[in-house]
Amino acid sequence: MLLQADVPLDAALRIASATAEDRRMRDLALRMREGILRGVSLGEVMEGMPDAFRPDYVRIVQAGDVSADLGAAMQDLADLLDRRVEIRARVRSALAYPTLLVGLAAVSLWIVLGLLVPAVTPIFRESGLELPGILAVLDGLRERSGTILGLVAGLLGALGLALILARRSPGFRRRLDCLLLALPVTGRIAETREAARFTRTFATLIKAGVAPLQALQTACALVHNSFTRGQLETTVTDVRAGSTIGAAMERAGALPLAARHMITVGEESGRLRDMLLRAALILERQDQTQTARLLAILTPTVTVLVSGMIAAVILSVMSAILSINDLALQ
Repeated sequence: MLLQADVPLDAALRIASATAEDRRMRDLALRMREGILRGVSLGEVMEGMPDAFRPDYVRIVQAGDVSADLGAAMQDLADLLDRRVEIRARVRSALAYPTLLVGLAAVSLWIVLGLLVPAVTPIFRESGLELPGILAVLDGLRERSGTILGLVAGLLGALGLALILARRSPGFRRRLDCLLLALPVTGRIAETREAARFTRTFATLIKAGVAPLQALQTACALVHNSFTRGQLETTVTDVRAGSTIGAAMERAGALPLAARHMITVGEESGRLRDMLLRAALILERQDQTQTARLLAILTPTVTVLVSGMIAAVILSVMSAILSINDLALQ
């Protein structure tokens, strides 16, 4: 906003530093201003801070430097980040309720195992009777809780280490990512999300003035799924060999069919940027709709399972407590 108001770049960074609430952002703005005062362009300054700025951010700003319209480039970058933050926030807010249910279930089980079960089991043991049903299972879990927790922690640690080591192997990581995309529901969501991220970044880079081939290469590198990224990287090779982007996308089959057709039409009509933005918007809406449907099923399912589990445990404990009256009458 300051750049679009014709405020000089060094003054804009100084104002941004003075108004930033986050100390890290203040320090970052000051470091960038120091580079500008040394005569370095903003794109080069950002490129020298890979821990703070990803390659697509740098390409957009560098394109703004070349076109002498840095304010518009920064606005495009801000819009891109706003979309990413918005989608991430919606997913997190939708996951809040199921996470709360699971947490409350864990607390309830801890109360039952730590307080109710130890108070009831001595009565049955002193009378020489066996513990009823679930109460016996809960008592066994309580007595072996240390061993069970140790085994679970060991298994999770071994599994995590195995995944970390295995994912360092490109071949294994590609097969694993391919398997994730093949899952019935979550695989389609992951594919749509990767496609939306790719098309949004691709469109923003072209809008900022980056050459299509360079924009395509940069957008491909930002795809998280290695299987999808490998398919998209073949399009870069084909475009370098003289193929059109639409034809290369059709051969690779990396994006959903509608997105590939929109890219082809946009390229043929000379409106590639507009069609990429429209495709990104459609894919983002599909991602939100699919995620909402999954969470709409997940939330009641988790509610029923957690409620049923807690009800079974409490009813078992209450039944055992009520059976103490029979022991007293005997």
